[in-house]
Amino acid sequence: MNKIAIQARGLTKSFDGNAVLKGVDFTLRQGEVHAIVGQNGAGKSTLMKLLNGFYQRDAGQLEVFGKVVDFQSPRDARAAGIVMVYQDLSLVATMSVAENLFMANWQGSWGLVDHAAMEQATLAVLAKMGVTLDPRQAVGELTMGQQQLLEIAKAISQEAKMIILDEPTASLSDMEIEKLFTVVKRLKSQGVSIIYITHYLRDIFKICDTVSVLRDGHLVRSSPVLSTNLEALVADMLGHHRQANENWQRNVNTKQTPLLELRNVVTTALNEVSFAVYPGQVVGLAGLLGSGRTEILQAIFGLDTIASGQILLDGEEVKIRTPKDAIKLGINLVPEDRRSQGLVLDFSVSDNMLMSLFDKLAPNLLIDEVRSRELVESLIKRLHVKTSGPEQQVRFLSGGNQQKVVIAKCMSTGARIMLLDDPTFGIDLSSKYEIMRIVNEYAAAGNAVVFVSSEYSEIASFCDSTYIVNKGRIAGQMSEGLSEERLLAAVQ
Repeated sequence: MNKIAIQARGLTKSFDGNAVLKGVDFTLRQGEVHAIVGQNGAGKSTLMKLLNGFYQRDAGQLEVFGKVVDFQSPRDARAAGIVMVYQDLSLVATMSVAENLFMANWQGSWGLVDHAAMEQATLAVLAKMGVTLDPRQAVGELTMGQQQLLEIAKAISQEAKMIILDEPTASLSDMEIEKLFTVVKRLKSQGVSIIYITHYLRDIFKICDTVSVLRDGHLVRSSPVLSTNLEALVADMLGHHRQANENWQRNVNTKQTPLLELRNVVTTALNEVSFAVYPGQVVGLAGLLGSGRTEILQAIFGLDTIASGQILLDGEEVKIRTPKDAIKLGINLVPEDRRSQGLVLDFSVSDNMLMSLFDKLAPNLLIDEVRSRELVESLIKRLHVKTSGPEQQVRFLSGGNQQKVVIAKCMSTGARIMLLDDPTFGIDLSSKYEIMRIVNEYAAAGNAVVFVSSEYSEIASFCDSTYIVNKGRIAGQMSEGLSEERLLAAVQ
């Protein structure tokens, strides 16, 4: 299966005079899993949208199985066998698996849907993938992993020969990721070509045959996965070899009074959780999905009711019943899902940064415009937020810059304690290190940080002390000689 499925030559695309793709060549072979990586803004999304007909190229040539094509819409691309599965799934929760699968392309008789036939056709598509689902089950009852597989099944039902997967593992557990990889391998064996876009570079070495790196609109690498390594990919993405940020400079005195302390905290999800965070310290919470790590942050921030136990700030017990109480006490949260929980996407950068502060900026119902502008401009500069200005809508920022806005919102309140729930999730490498730098400076100034991450390498390299969370309990503490391997073993 060495036949070329997609051949792109010299693809260029500009928006408002700004060149996004600059003469990109790209080759996808039949039955190949081909990774596309690069920082946000490198041109990955634009290239994929040219391949699936969402955008039209300014110059260059595109061939599908040797035939020159000129897609004017995603429908044209689907007709040629190219289907894109987006990160934001397009499923209807109240409809069944079968109804979602054939929503756009079921042909009934006399305007009537033959549900029995549709369910049989659904089983046939799922069998091709090696997936077992009940065709009658409502999609809202499926796990995220099952929903992701259903989106791929939709592509297969449209007779896709080439599938573009956009961050397919972003919301999946480890077990769901393994199931997804099994399905990808099965499709590959059937001659389906897969373009695999991901920020999780280690996944590339598990599932992909070839990797291409985009940087600043140029294709800077396209090579077999077996002939490269993680450090080389990072260097290609950044344009240089990064320095390993293994030694974050912070001085922590654990003989002083903790800035934050939990004593035997019990909620519906937590069982006698106790730990302390000192001024200048970053404390990690490591655990599998569902372990209780997020619920600990929610309890501290007043989102979950504390049935018993104590929270102390500077050695004094406090009562936190709501997030408003937490913010008044100097605690703020960067939530797990920045887009739905941390931001109002149609609001400006300025409004998002200041939304937790409006009562202080408008004591007489009129907002202090001068003070607001100065604060926002200061935060944009301090956090290096790439934006056209304070009035730009947040939805048009990259993922990394959106996350910086969420962090700025927390900092604007003068918080001394920041709760970070997977702050680098789903963003590019450069933005990850920028956010780690921001958090490091925040902690080094004498503040306290509680840090949750799905990437154990981040916790191992970044945190001063780490607590293992398992089934709502603190199962252990690790400080010296911390490594990704030790953490992985500890959380099982």
